[in-house]
Amino acid sequence: MNEVICIYDIIREKQIRKAVRFFNGGDDVNWRDKFQYFVTAQLSKSKQQIAEEHIRHFRNRLDRVIYGKHRRLYKATFIEGGTEYNERHCHMLIQKPKHITKAKFEKIYNTLWQEICGSDDIVWKRITEKDGVVGLLSYLNKQVEHGIRAFIEELSDNSYQQKNRQTTIQILRQKNRKGL
Repeated sequence: MNEVICIYDIIREKQIRKAVRFFNGGDDVNWRDKFQYFVTAQLSKSKQQIAEEHIRHFRNRLDRVIYGKHRRLYKATFIEGGTEYNERHCHMLIQKPKHITKAKFEKIYNTLWQEICGSDDIVWKRITEKDGVVGLLSYLNKQVEHGIRAFIEELSDNSYQQKNRQTTIQILRQKNRKGL
């Protein structure tokens, strides 16, 4: 068998494994069940340069509005560069809180995003298939060949409680201690 593998395929797979490892950390919930929606949101031109800071602020405000100070939504944040200048945008896999309707959650999210990130260009899609997250991870790592590693662990949450949140490094250390 003569199979040709491109370096970008290897990097893409590594990025997908990193994201899955992060999703598996934190709360003891199957990572495929942590996310119900796929949201794509643009940033205004004035927010492009420091997109990460604006998205961090948005993430923190969203959690506080939904749950208060000590609880977080499950979310996985990916930032892509776009195909042209000033087209950085955010993809987010996110949990819908059980205590509010989808319409109310979407309104809160969209209002905060527009206030903090300066754009009302937001598209919501429901993740309907059990393995839909797996396909989205492949899609979200499509720009690897352009040097863009989209998954931003620091802007993502794998636990309801901040104290239970685990970074990839913590997860790997824990596995090494257990001899896995």
